[in-house]
Amino acid sequence: MRVLLVYPKPDLIEFDTTHTIPLGLAYLGAFLEQAGHQVTALDLNVQPDTLEEQAREHDVVGFYMITATAKATWREAARVKAANPRAYVIVGGPHPTVLPEESLAFSQIDAVARNEAEETMVEFVEAVACGADWGTITGLSYRRPGGEIVHNPARKFNKDLDAYPFPAYHLFPMHKYQPTRPTWIAQVGIRAGSMMTSRGCPYTCNFCTSSRLSPYAKKFRFRSPRNVVDEILYLMDRFQVNFIEFQDDVFNLIPKRSIEICRLMIDEGIQISWSIPNGISRVENVSREFLEVAKASGCIDVWYAAESGSPRIREQIIGKRSSMDDVRNAVSLSRALGFDTGAFFIFGNPDETREDMQMTIDFALSLPIDRAQFSIATPFPGTTYYHLAKTQGRLLVEDWNMYGPFENTVFFEVGATKAVEVLEMYKT
Repeated sequence: MRVLLVYPKPDLIEFDTTHTIPLGLAYLGAFLEQAGHQVTALDLNVQPDTLEEQAREHDVVGFYMITATAKATWREAARVKAANPRAYVIVGGPHPTVLPEESLAFSQIDAVARNEAEETMVEFVEAVACGADWGTITGLSYRRPGGEIVHNPARKFNKDLDAYPFPAYHLFPMHKYQPTRPTWIAQVGIRAGSMMTSRGCPYTCNFCTSSRLSPYAKKFRFRSPRNVVDEILYLMDRFQVNFIEFQDDVFNLIPKRSIEICRLMIDEGIQISWSIPNGISRVENVSREFLEVAKASGCIDVWYAAESGSPRIREQIIGKRSSMDDVRNAVSLSRALGFDTGAFFIFGNPDETREDMQMTIDFALSLPIDRAQFSIATPFPGTTYYHLAKTQGRLLVEDWNMYGPFENTVFFEVGATKAVEVLEMYKT
């Protein structure tokens, strides 16, 4: 079968992750190729728009969808169907996983692959090829000919990530991708690559789509250090990559494994720079040993998930397990070892007062960081924040096009949260 994998361009927002390779599609491509299918990828953020021409030449078209690209995906799917009515269109990603019926309400969408979709996608394509019933494909939601929407049982997570093929990087224009957060990186000569050394997160931060409580939650699993380093060597040899971003939700959840990855990079003589753009979320696991070996293996900067300077917001609203002292200790260690150091903070959490936000500003100013990145809480569907906004407050923005974290937009009011105060403090 001929399969086209598409990463849509958001209609409104500009956000830095559009410049990195869509790893989800790259993994899908690898699984499909391994199963013997012909695969083409089209990233509309960095490639010319040849969607209609490509659609005419493919049997199945798959879209990766986040909330900010939901409307764009539905529109592009309609273009596919208009160009090739015989093509089957399937969507996946965090947004349709949480709200599958929303996408299936559109006639141009035939199916939704929920959560991790590699095996689901392969089974779907093979069912299309032989005309088999879709009812046995776990992880799939679809619409029957009569209009009934069916949600097959969830697919179990594969525990052995080392058995997965490396992402099909060759399907994408690797030379066009840039680091997510390039502020400390000399861009001249950079050949950026992205990897995931683990999947999932066992924690329950209430703003996060990766939370253990979210419908998009993934059971935490990890790759062996040897498998991780083999992929780094592959990226360096095949694509001349000299900068790696580890896109894990919790890279340092198991400190021993993180240290082993770094030490193996050193032992292999790997000369590469790397970073963790999502930040080191487990600040309580940061040690001098980890930071020293990370720096020696090429880590160029560290970002920490500080989130809030209000103990009440941290513990009762966000659900953070780490303390402010954990953040202070991690930042101090990083600075002492010469790292460029940044921290992430969030305004506009549920029931957050002006005083809480001032505490966050004061906390940020008290830290010896080089940069602070502030965002306004975004209630992505499936998160506790979204549920609270819908049931206990007011959801102020329902246009999915606006759902990016840096849009100067307040999305909800819950409890003491007041939109005017959040914007005033955000712009302070």
